[in-house]
Parts: sequence; structure tokens; C-alpha cells
Amino acid sequence: MVLKAKSVFLFLFIYHLSFCQTTYIESVIANECIVCTNEKKVKVSQNLWHQAHLAFEKKKYEKTIELLLKDVESNVCLKKLLKGNVFFRLKLYDKSLMLFKDEVLLNHRKYHLAALKGISEYYLVKNKDSAVIYYNRILNEKNLPVRLRNEVYEGIAYVNVTEEKFDEAHFFYEKLLSFYKKEQDFLSLGRTYTNLGNSYFEQYKDNKAKKYLDSAYVVSKVTNNQKLRSRIAYNLYLVSEALKEHKEAVQYLKEYNILQDSIQTEKTIWKIAEQKEAFNLEKKQVEIDQKTKQRNVFVVFSLVILLLLLAIFWFYKKLQLKHQQIGILNEELKETNALKNQIFSIVAHDLRSPVALLKQKFQLQTVNEEDETITIDKNVVSIIDSLSFLLDNLLSWSLSQSNLLHVEKDWFPLLPVVKQIEHQYKSLLADKEIVFKIENLYSVLLFGDMELFKIVVRNCLDNAIKFTPKGGEITISGVAESEFFKLIIQDSGTGIPEDVLKTLFELNAKKAQKDTQGRKSSGLGLHLVKSMIELNNGTIQIQNNPRGGTNVNISVPYKNIA
Repeated sequence: MVLKAKSVFLFLFIYHLSFCQTTYIESVIANECIVCTNEKKVKVSQNLWHQAHLAFEKKKYEKTIELLLKDVESNVCLKKLLKGNVFFRLKLYDKSLMLFKDEVLLNHRKYHLAALKGISEYYLVKNKDSAVIYYNRILNEKNLPVRLRNEVYEGIAYVNVTEEKFDEAHFFYEKLLSFYKKEQDFLSLGRTYTNLGNSYFEQYKDNKAKKYLDSAYVVSKVTNNQKLRSRIAYNLYLVSEALKEHKEAVQYLKEYNILQDSIQTEKTIWKIAEQKEAFNLEKKQVEIDQKTKQRNVFVVFSLVILLLLLAIFWFYKKLQLKHQQIGILNEELKETNALKNQIFSIVAHDLRSPVALLKQKFQLQTVNEEDETITIDKNVVSIIDSLSFLLDNLLSWSLSQSNLLHVEKDWFPLLPVVKQIEHQYKSLLADKEIVFKIENLYSVLLFGDMELFKIVVRNCLDNAIKFTPKGGEITISGVAESEFFKLIIQDSGTGIPEDVLKTLFELNAKKAQKDTQGRKSSGLGLHLVKSMIELNNGTIQIQNNPRGGTNVNISVPYKNIA
């Protein structure tokens, strides 16, 4: 009978210990409320954290979670701490442990002790050896709060009692008694007296057990805590029975039953409320999960739409770019066709005059065949030379425009090239009685394609002869300028009008001007000259001579002959 009583007694002892173990965490939560701690007046409706921790104290856990979800201003770690305690109170232990073990919370300077305490309470229910490990970890912390230290002492003492290490347990209980007496904390004092009495009763030291339980009974009268008084009364009943003090045992049992009826009513109401809170909390969580799922679906759908729009926009921009490129190619094609038409019109224009002259000369030959045969033959040769020169220019121009012209650069002497071209134009110079001079071209080597350079000089000299009147003068000279040699072709001709000079290298048949014999020049040769000289890494500049005539300045890389 005694052993059975002791077993029931130990059950009440264990249940009682789990009753008062989280007051430190509650104090941390309450101390973070600015409404409770700040002297300034703050509207309760404006502080969700205040409402949340009040709801927690009133055991309205569903309301607590709802307020935490709305609270976006409070510290995230603090909210995790409160939520973990809500789950612990609702016996959702695994969820509470997951929150207490959050790395951010454990590493937080201000809340890590409360998180360690929460983990300890979890293991006090699930694994007492692990609970002791975490209790010792807390005790190793610096500047440990007194309340937390005392709660850890109670936890360690409780584990020692369950493992029948009574001396170790009494060591911690005596420390707690000393402190609680000094602080006059009657509720904690009554609980500690009760725990000591229970531990002695477990050791069959009934007299000592009765002594501590009597002290607990006296202290419990001051606290007016019905749960504590009920447990002390029942424990005194068991001890009195063991000591064969039956009369006192009956009185304690009656008191216990009266208190227990009151507590049971309250407990039933609380249990129903707790179950309702747990059900509502789970329902709320399901709603939250459903809303989260809907939100995630909406986000994914929005991202898909956004990606689709971006893809459409990308294809649109690509098509737009293609359209622009096609437009540019169309414009280039139009310009090419226009250039082709211009070239044909220029060729037709330039070929018409020599052909007409040939026709005229042959008609004259048939009229007066015997007297002017030699003269006609000479003119015909001149006209044919002109046609040949035009066709050469046209061929060179077309090759340069189609990138088929082969350029082969090397060093060549300047003077022999000019002398060769002079010889080709000797008869034309003589016919117009033009004085031709060559100056300062000795000992000069140019770098480039010699044949292309010949085309350049030949076209420039041809233009000079055309626009120089009978008895005029043409001079080819040169001057060294840094790494370039400037070849100057100067004539005493009619010069070039300023409006024509500005657009001299633009291919346009409308700006053609007449030479000294009244023939029009299209300017095709100048375009050819510009292309040839650029292929030889040189430049060309044409300007009017203030003393009359035109200066053509051609600059190409050079070196002197050693």
C-alpha cells in the first residue's frame, strides 16, 4: 500500500515540476512590450506585440498566432520565441523545437538564452539527459539572469530526483531555498519545500518529508495558489498515512478533494478551451498554407506571363531590327542602282562626243579624200586615244567599286613614271602649244602600286591639258613633308568655280563643266583618282591657284634614294 502511494505521489511530483518552468521566457517576452515598459502613452490598438503577449498570458493561443502574423514591425527572432512557446503550451513539441533551434534565434545576442531554455524544456519532456546538457550550457553563460539560473537549478534537481540522485538534487534545492527566503518569493519557496519533502518521502524518510511539507503548507496559505495547495495537501495526506497519523490524513484528504473539485472544474473548462484553441490554430495554419499556395501559384503564373511578354518583346525587337536592316539594304540598293544609272548616263555622255567626232571626220574624209587623208588620220588617232583612255578609266572605276582591283605595293622611282606619262601626252601638249615642266622629282622613291599611281597622274595631267588654253603652262613638281611626298600638278587653265570645287568628288553629271574646246567633262576621272590614291595610302587635294589655274596636290609615302 505504501509503495503504491509513493508511486502516485511521485507522479504528482513530476507533474507539478512541469507546471512552473517557463517564467523566464515569459518575462523576456513581456519586457519587449513598449506599452508595458514605456512611460509614454501608446494606443493598444497600434501595438500588435502588446496584444499578442497579453493573449499568450491569457492562454488565447489562436489569437496570439493571428496577431503575430499581422505584426510586421516587431523583431523576427522575438516573434519566433513567442510562437515556439505557444506550440509548447499546445503540446506541439516538434514545432516548438524547430523554432527554438532556429540558427538566427540561437545566435541572437539578446534572445539566445531564452531559446536555449526553450530547447531544455522540450528535452525535459522528451529526453532528460539532453535537457541536462542544455541546462549546463546555460549555466556556462556569462551574466546569467537570476531567474533563469533558479529555473535551471529546479530543472537539474528534478532530473536528479527522477534518476534517484537525491544528494545532488538536495544540493540545488537548498541553494534555491536560501535565495527564495531572502527574496520572500513565497510561491517558489512553497514549490521548493514541496519538492524537498517529496524527495525525502521517496527515500522513505517520512519524518523529514513531513517537516518540509508542513513548511510548504504554511507558505502555500500566503500564496493562495489552489494548485500548489492541492498538491501539498495530497502529499501531506500520503505522508500522514505512512506515519499512521490517520486523523490528520483524513483532514488533508478532505482539503485536497475540495481544492481538486475546484481545480478540476477550472481544468475541464481550460482543457476544452485549449482543444478549441489547438483546433482553431491548425485550421488557421491550413488557411495560411492555402493562401500561401494560392499566392505562389499567382507568382508563378505572373512570372510565366512576364517571361512570355519578354519573349514576345524580344522577337518583336528582333523583327524590327531585321526590318531596319532590310530598309537599309533597300536604301543601299536604291543608291547602287542610282549610281549605276549615273555611270551609264556619264559613259553615254562622254562616249557621245568622241563618237560624233569620229563620225564627222569620216564624213569629211569621204568628201575630200585625197587632200586631208593624213590630217584626218591624225585626228582619228587622237579621238581613238581619248576613247581608249575613257574606257580604261571606266574599267578601273568598276573594278575599284566591286573590290576586284588587285593592289600590289612596292617602292618605285617617281621621275621615270612622270616621264613616261609626259611621252604619252607629248602630241596633245604640242597641239595646244602648252609648255610642260618637271621640277624637283629627282632621287625620290614612292611606296604604292605603280600602275594605280600612273592612272592617278595620267588623269590629273589629262584634266590639266583639257582646261589649259593654247599656249598655257603645266608644271609637275614636288616637295617632301614629313613621311609623305607631295606631288604638285599646276596648270594655268580656267580654274574651277567655287560651287563646283566644294562638291568636286561627288559623282554628279549635273556639275560637268566645259574644257577649252567646249567639250563637257563628267568628273568620273576625279572619282577614280580619289579611289586609286586612297588605295596607295595617300591623299589628294584640289584648289584654285590665286595666280590662275588649278593646283592638284597628291601626297604619298616616300623615301629618298641613297
